[in-house]
Formats: sequence, C-alpha cells, structure tokens
Amino acid sequence: MIRINHKGAGIALSCLLLFACSKKHSDVTMTTAPGPLVYVAGDDGANPILWKDGTPQTLLTTGGTASQVVLSGEDTYVSGISYQGQATLLTPAGPTGQFCYWKNGSQVNVGTPDFLRTPCCSMAIVGNDVYYTAESTLYKNGSAVTLPGEGSGYLCSVLASGNDIYVAGRDSAGNAAYWKNGALTVVAGGFPNVFCAYVSGNDVYLGGLDGNNISTYWKNGVATQLKSTNGYFVAGVRSLFVAGNDVYAATTVLEPSGYPAPAYWKNGVETDLFLNGSNTGFANSIFVFGTDVYVAGQTVAGQSAAGAVYWKNGNLTVLNSKGEANWIYVQ
Repeated sequence: MIRINHKGAGIALSCLLLFACSKKHSDVTMTTAPGPLVYVAGDDGANPILWKDGTPQTLLTTGGTASQVVLSGEDTYVSGISYQGQATLLTPAGPTGQFCYWKNGSQVNVGTPDFLRTPCCSMAIVGNDVYYTAESTLYKNGSAVTLPGEGSGYLCSVLASGNDIYVAGRDSAGNAAYWKNGALTVVAGGFPNVFCAYVSGNDVYLGGLDGNNISTYWKNGVATQLKSTNGYFVAGVRSLFVAGNDVYAATTVLEPSGYPAPAYWKNGVETDLFLNGSNTGFANSIFVFGTDVYVAGQTVAGQSAAGAVYWKNGNLTVLNSKGEANWIYVQ
C-alpha cells in the first residue's frame, strides 16, 4: 500500500481521477461469456453434414447422411451412412450403403457395404473404445458383439453412462428391450417399435410406439402414452431427454389433412413447433441446455425440397434449404 501524505496529494489524486473518468467508452473493453455451441448432424439433401453453430462441414461428397454427434475429449465423432455413389441402387431391402463414422472428419467404416433396411445407427465412446449399432448388430471397435436374445431383432441406440454400456431396441421375441453391459432386460411385449433411449442415473427410458401403435415412452418399464391435445395421431417418440424430474420427448403429429407437423412434449404437455410458412415438418432430436429447448428436424413447403432446421424455444433456424437435421447436441 502506498501512503500519500505530502501537501500536494489532494491535487494529484484529483487529476488522476479526472483522467480516468475522461476516457471514452470505446476505450473500455467489455467481455461477455460465449454462448453455447450447437452441433447438428444431418444432410443437405445429398451429402452428410455436421453443422457447428450453423457453419456446415461436408463429411463426404459422394452421398450419405449423418445421424448423431458424440463429443469425447478433444474429439468429435459423427455416425452416419456413406452411399459411396450407390444411393440410386435400390432393392426391396433398401439402398446399398456403408455404415460408418467420422472422427474429426476422417471416415471409419463399420461392417461391410450392404442393403440398408434402415439408416438408423448410433454410437458411444468409453475411453478408447468405440461402440456402434447398425441395424441388428453391435460393434465394439469394429468387431461384432453378440447380445443374448437379440437374434432377429434390431438395435436403435447405444449409450454410455459412466463405464456402463446400454443398447436399446427389440429382441428376437418382439419385445422392447435393452441390454446393460450385455445383460438383457425386457421392457414391453406386443411387438412395439423402439426408436430411441436415454439413461439418467439408474433410470432407463425407451421411446417409440407400443404394440397398439400409440406413441409411448417407458421409464424402467412403466409406460407413458403421448397423445395430441387435438386428438391427432402421434407418430412415435423419436428422441428423449431427461433433465432432473422433467422428461422431454420429440415426435411428429399427423394432422387430419395428412400433413405431419413437428412437436415435443414436456412431462406430457404438448408444444407445437413453428413451420415458417411450410405445411409439413418432422421433429427428430431434442436437447435441453439450461432453460432452453432445442429440437432438430425438417420442414417442407408444398412440393419443394425439404430443409434441415432446428428450433430453439420454438424459434426456427434454417440450416439448409434442402436435407434434414437428424441430431442436435449443445454444450
């Protein structure tokens, strides 16, 4: 501490304060905390794309789509499908393509090229291990893993919670099911369709359609049905997010006109999403960051090409005038 005790101290201090107060506002640098980063995986109608805060990164130029984003340390993983120029080769089993993922933009193939019954794929990272589901197969570091009771069923999602690995889908008996570290748990019978999963603490959620074709999610085997406030058909839970005691579910409502419309539910309460002049839309993925709700999907205006979009608290952001947004992650 400097003590000023000579006679001119008052004058000196007054001059110093006058100089400090006379600085222009433009000389003062104001800093604000950066906003969250928004990652979206999808496609531009032709090629797989990763959008980071709206800036696109084309992952492949020969055709395909991106399904999911996973961040692990300094690495960014994106799961998806490469058509490798074969997108037009259609068969009753579907198009020929290659399941794959991109690690920091570099492509790694999973399995071999085959007829794709569904473009659904998912991945999770634990340490140096990469887990990947493609249709009816779980891969660990590229090698197929056999799950008890899976057989002729299908797998829709793989998730990591700590060191535990959860795989969700339908078993060979037609039950909604999940596997925790390889151990099978049956959730519901009657040939439901499972589209997504979420793990929160000790609670395991599956989402989809029950055996009666009603949009449903299950929490530890207990079913909650989602019905539109207007009585419209709800086309299955496509994505789940759990924040504390709140359960969010993204899905699509089929209106009597035949047009699908995007929506999400929070604890069973429906919120319809703005279409910005389009008459069709789909909600594919939901993520909650603080008090903000993000939903990724697609809008279509009339007969024109579909567009990749996302909503933040109901406000629409168009990522590309063509294509679809399949997954959203915010950090």
